[in-house]
Amino acid sequence: MQFRFHFYSLLFAGCLSFSPFIGRAQYADSTLQQPTANHFWKSSFVKKSTVPVLMFGATALTWPHRKEIREVRNRFIPTFRYKFDDYLQYAPAAAVVALNMAGVKGKHSPKRAFVSYAFSLGIMGAVVNGVKHTARVERPDASSKNSFPSGHTAMAFMNAAVLDKEYGEYRHPLYGVAGYAMATATALGRGLNNRHWVTDVLAGAGVGILSTEVGYLITDQLFKNRGMNEPVKRNPIPIQARPSFLEMHLGYATATSRDLAAVEDGGVYSRDGFNYGLEGAWFLNKNFGIGGEFAFTSFPLSSEKADLGPDIREISNDLFTQALGVRYLNIGPYFSLPLANNWFVTAKLNAGLSSGSKGNIILNIKEEYQKEYGTAELPYLKYKPKAAPSWSAGIGIQKRIGRNTAIKAYTTYFGSAHEFDMDILQDIDDDGHYIYEHVPDDHIKTRFNHLTFGIGITAFIW
Repeated sequence: MQFRFHFYSLLFAGCLSFSPFIGRAQYADSTLQQPTANHFWKSSFVKKSTVPVLMFGATALTWPHRKEIREVRNRFIPTFRYKFDDYLQYAPAAAVVALNMAGVKGKHSPKRAFVSYAFSLGIMGAVVNGVKHTARVERPDASSKNSFPSGHTAMAFMNAAVLDKEYGEYRHPLYGVAGYAMATATALGRGLNNRHWVTDVLAGAGVGILSTEVGYLITDQLFKNRGMNEPVKRNPIPIQARPSFLEMHLGYATATSRDLAAVEDGGVYSRDGFNYGLEGAWFLNKNFGIGGEFAFTSFPLSSEKADLGPDIREISNDLFTQALGVRYLNIGPYFSLPLANNWFVTAKLNAGLSSGSKGNIILNIKEEYQKEYGTAELPYLKYKPKAAPSWSAGIGIQKRIGRNTAIKAYTTYFGSAHEFDMDILQDIDDDGHYIYEHVPDDHIKTRFNHLTFGIGITAFIW
């Protein structure tokens, strides 16, 4: 196998391997096709809870991989420290206040909107703080044990949901898109600043949206029809319209190439990883569009079967290899087939460029040699997959649950083959600096073919 016998031969043979735009879920437009028999998707409870449930489900699915996802951040931007998320979380709420002060009417009067906001804020605060002090999950930076869920993210998504309800549903969907874009940026900031795990921000987003739904539900019962402004005329959106979209998805990744698989003992092999992506397409008609995707796949690597060789075993009991990551930027045709009851079958066929992330093979140095080497973990080999052509093909089944929102189950196959740049440790100087020697290229490629499957949240741009 190329990956195990070539990529790691230098070590083993003695040369000495983380939504936006989700606010439409709670809004039902009269142009949605009416179901003929099954009313499940039309129920108010399903529409209001679908996105939060997806967030909570993603929290559970990513919990076992949260440390691996954080490792991606630590490898590429370990010193990232910008506190924009401390302020951006409030921006959607500030927008609601500013629009009201400017005389731009929202869905409700200022008084009713304030009451809805107050209920939402109280519910969100109670849930977040109650879980934080019960779960006592340690933060990634080890500063405290109140990481789960993310309060900043819950606040940001609650504020985004309020902006969406007051202006996105009432005047134009772009208000909601802007609000959720700011909320998503806040969530990303919490991870990039090493303050939260990916599971914290996913759960926080779900809590924020669900708190807003409950807060508005309580206010609706209290105010009835009082404090509601006259509807703004809107153009109907038929199901036959061009389904241009933006989408965020998250799922599992499993290698299909023998170059990454564990075929026999003596090497390092990949385990199932995760896939994250953003994509969008502009449709020329209801069936055909042109678009692109930016996706990232990370495979944790297992060294439990690795044969270190006698020289390495002298100073080290084992090793670990940083996760193998590949980024994809592909473009191509997108397809959509509308079915009855607001279901769609989607497909894509893209091509473009892929590039790999830098990584290290690290030896765990035996205690008696740690003073000599000045460390307990010795980066023995540095590697980076070179840029290479790539392609992807995917299909999905999509359910439209609101005027501008859909959820999708997808599967995508990625293909690429990479050569490696590798540098092997030769010496450590008197100042403790590592001296590496570049390993000559032999132009053998490792295939990174893999299959991904998961859930996506789609925002239609009608």
